[in-house]
Amino acid sequence: MTYNIGVTSERLGRIVEEATSEVYIFSANDFTFQLVNRGARENLGYTSAELSALTPWDLKPEIGRDDFLSMVRPLFSGEIERLDFETIHRRKDGTDYNVAVQIQLFEEEGDCVFYAAIQDITAHRRLEQETRALARRLDAILDNTTMSVFVMDESQQCTFMNKAAEKLTGHAFAETTGRPLHDVIHHTYPDGRPFPLSECAIDRAFPENAGTQGEEVFVHKDGSFYPVAFTASPIRNDEARIVGTIIEVRDISEEKRNEEARKLLMHEVDHRARNVLSIVHSLTRLTRADDLESYKEILVGRINALARAQTYLANRRWEGGRLEDVVREELEALCPSDSTEFQGPEVALSPQQVQPISMLLHELATNANKYGACSRAGGRVSVTWTVEEHQVMLKWRETGGPQVVAPTREGFGSSLKSSVVGQIKGTITRSWEPTGLVVDVAFPL
Repeated sequence: MTYNIGVTSERLGRIVEEATSEVYIFSANDFTFQLVNRGARENLGYTSAELSALTPWDLKPEIGRDDFLSMVRPLFSGEIERLDFETIHRRKDGTDYNVAVQIQLFEEEGDCVFYAAIQDITAHRRLEQETRALARRLDAILDNTTMSVFVMDESQQCTFMNKAAEKLTGHAFAETTGRPLHDVIHHTYPDGRPFPLSECAIDRAFPENAGTQGEEVFVHKDGSFYPVAFTASPIRNDEARIVGTIIEVRDISEEKRNEEARKLLMHEVDHRARNVLSIVHSLTRLTRADDLESYKEILVGRINALARAQTYLANRRWEGGRLEDVVREELEALCPSDSTEFQGPEVALSPQQVQPISMLLHELATNANKYGACSRAGGRVSVTWTVEEHQVMLKWRETGGPQVVAPTREGFGSSLKSSVVGQIKGTITRSWEPTGLVVDVAFPL
């Protein structure tokens, strides 16, 4: 490409001087500036005289003389017609700004000059840096959120998965390339039937141009199924055309388990409440006494024993209890602490055993307090137990109390003892020895 400098220099000078870009013309021999337009001079802060003593690398702190000569060498050889690059210009006051540079070589009859058009891209670079910073922040948010995020394009293929989504599905993002997302994580019903894409509520957000949300079951990479809650929303471009779908997914396996646990708990609470009411009804109906005050005292005592057992089980999340705890609670409730002793190995009771054993010990402690060893100073109650071949052998022994004789008839207390022992599939024997009452109870673990 050639340009007749002598013929058109005046016209060229006017065009260059008023150009909106920074324009530089410098010698191809010594590389000094021959012309720098007004926009460049004002931006740089140099006068024309000052610039005439400078070279391009004097304005470019990132590029030295040798580097610059190496860059323009292909222009001399004709390998390229234009050199494009980005760098930094330094003003006279020492401040820098970003520039995009275009350099061309013009020659005529051996006289060569370089023409450089330079665009200040500082604002563009700042915007680019801010955009990158924003993108990094968004990436950090997406990578650190526990919410799984997917993006699908118009062909319903996955174009983005955050770390949570990869962890949720077991698939790395690269493994989803070239396949509809539905075929990767949502292709089968839990019963094994194929799940057609046309039936997928998540994927319908794109063709139906509407957001949707609900619950579905995904297929993990290992083949297991897990429930999720999802929200799928169309993505629109600047012309409001739908170009994809963004999907937010949350694993609700724990919520489903908790929901099932709550249902089981409510069922269990209802069952236990009905059972307790049934027991209270039986106690109310069958308790016998000579007068109303005695009846109330006996009934309240039995209900309190029942309440203690229920409270103890509730405190242990209805997971059963320890025989030692049950014995201690009933003795402490009715007998002086200095008149009782208990000893035995560790025995774990099932939830079904705690209540009957509490009621049995309550009846024994009540009788000891009213008529037996605990009704007189110096009397003692000893409760011991052993375990033999998965069978608990519990002995209740009273000493130091009034002389006891076998009853001539069985009251409700005796019937209750036999009944509660039957609930734990055990046996009971009672001996009215001269030293006091002895009761042996055996029941399986």
